[in-house]
Amino acid sequence: MPKTIKMTLKSLPLCISAGLAATAAGTVHAEDIEWAGFVENATYYRDGVGMSKFRNTAQAEFFRSIQSDTWRNVSINGTLRGTYDGVYDLNDDEFGKDATQPYLGADWHDSDISSPTILSAGVPFPCENDPTLCHNLDGYMDQEEKDAKFPEFNDRLDFIREFYVRGDLPLDNGDVLSVTLGKQQVVWGKTDLFRVLDVINPVDYSRHNIYDELEDIRIPQWMVNATWRMGATETFDDINLSFVWNFDKFRPNNLGTCGQSYKILDAGCFFSSRLGPWPIIHDVEEPSWSLKNSQFGLKWEGVYGDATFSLNALHYRQQLPSLHFRYNPAFDPLSPVAPGNTPFLEDGVFDIKFPRVNLIGGAIDYYSMNIDATWRLELAYSEGEELPRDTDGHKESDMLRYVIGFDKNLVIPALGTSSAFLISAQLFGEHILDHVEDMPNEEDNWISTLLFKGWYMNNRLSPQVIIAHDFGGKATVIAPSVSWTPDNHWMFNLGLNVKTGGDETFAWSVAGTETYEPLARFTNGPIGVANREDEIQLTVRYSF
Repeated sequence: MPKTIKMTLKSLPLCISAGLAATAAGTVHAEDIEWAGFVENATYYRDGVGMSKFRNTAQAEFFRSIQSDTWRNVSINGTLRGTYDGVYDLNDDEFGKDATQPYLGADWHDSDISSPTILSAGVPFPCENDPTLCHNLDGYMDQEEKDAKFPEFNDRLDFIREFYVRGDLPLDNGDVLSVTLGKQQVVWGKTDLFRVLDVINPVDYSRHNIYDELEDIRIPQWMVNATWRMGATETFDDINLSFVWNFDKFRPNNLGTCGQSYKILDAGCFFSSRLGPWPIIHDVEEPSWSLKNSQFGLKWEGVYGDATFSLNALHYRQQLPSLHFRYNPAFDPLSPVAPGNTPFLEDGVFDIKFPRVNLIGGAIDYYSMNIDATWRLELAYSEGEELPRDTDGHKESDMLRYVIGFDKNLVIPALGTSSAFLISAQLFGEHILDHVEDMPNEEDNWISTLLFKGWYMNNRLSPQVIIAHDFGGKATVIAPSVSWTPDNHWMFNLGLNVKTGGDETFAWSVAGTETYEPLARFTNGPIGVANREDEIQLTVRYSF
């Protein structure tokens, strides 16, 4: 480690964490550092396209225990990750700054020659191909090709996946105050693929759409997470109260830049396209760092018999972009949109904003001894979200989201193993309380998921299948795979990812011409818009 450290604002959170750890711990004694990690290659081949991923990852995790005379279980924890995706060198005809697209949405639907599109194809990596679009995107979804090749090595220090100090402070009444300070993931809820309460950290969908584990695609943030553990009471078997303060600079979800191999909803190409001579995006209004722009939440959770529950409240910013039409001041912005009454200026059609959102919700897990299974329910009600619409760009609406889950381990002797299979089913629901007819999103929509996973050969061989179906988008993904771990170091995983459906359309009539763009992508959802991304996938990992 260098003996001279240059202090910058970017390094300040690291210094704060280390300083507070040393101060709060009182008299301390540091133990040896424990290391673990892995190196991994993930190679994916997409039907009709060729190689779609050649991701090489090295990840190291460290843990250092600190003995203190006042705090207990004090430790410094960290995860470092570096990635090189060689697909931009090995298949640069399809992905990268020189990728081409005949029309917007060519990756996921056929062109409609009866209604000629009025939007140009998206510009791949606009900061390397179109300075105007790069300027208008203003730092949002405008990465250069090198940023896609090496996604963690940027000015936000994303190679530091986690770096935090945690410790327990015993209180005089027997309660315990647990504090975690630093760059971390704070997880509310227990869902897979899609999120209901688990919205504190933004998500990087450019890594592999919705299909990677959330643990791998959440974007860690600098936060304080403090939990007051009160233990058992006369009523409850256990209760605690948590406070989380996200004091990091706001970051939205990473949806993928045009030219990348994964760009959820094809949004990156839409944002880097044009309506005639005008850019689609005029400006991106990301909030600057300040205390008033920080985010915070409370969670009260407990245990009562066979039920574990929580009540949650969160004040945060919407992590998906909201499109705001920029009406020409020469016209009445409340008048109907018609040819000649153009709702834009010459330097862009939309502004992108990220509104403030208030969320309240809760979760309950109930273990039923009669059927030896767990039922899960999560519910979230939010106000302040903004959803896309046809004639006015966006509309603010209260939202209700929920998930019903069922988990069971079941021994099935007919399948040739005495190990239990895991069956996990989820039904996600969404209700738009202020729905209007020109929204591409259905007023009510549901997505169902099913995981079926087994183990053979003393748990060394594990086949599984994941199925997800979007009812509104009429789209399905089926992902069978088999994982083999011959020893404690090596892991091999071979899988398929196959999609069907996604053929729904939604007219966009702003310029008086019905086209497929851009709102069909919201109707078809993340599965439908990826309906041409069928892949065979091989992952090899060595752990140490």
